[in-house]
Amino acid sequence: MGHQQLYWSHPRKFGQGSRSCRVCSNRHGLIRKYGLNMCRQCFRQYAKDIGFVKVIPLNLFVLMFIERGIRIFYL
Repeated sequence: MGHQQLYWSHPRKFGQGSRSCRVCSNRHGLIRKYGLNMCRQCFRQYAKDIGFVKVIPLNLFVLMFIERGIRIFYL
């Protein structure tokens, strides 16, 4: 058996070797949630185009108003 017959001959039907990024074909740092199947680098690049919005936590939102001198009243 030559090298060409043995190299990458094991079937990759499941596990990390079977999945890759749909954009760049990278196998590391894959985000599979919601069927994205993108590596984290490509996700950061295309997140806004896909429709993901970065949410500011409420405590940081309140701190921004306090720094600007705006009073917040809770009901």
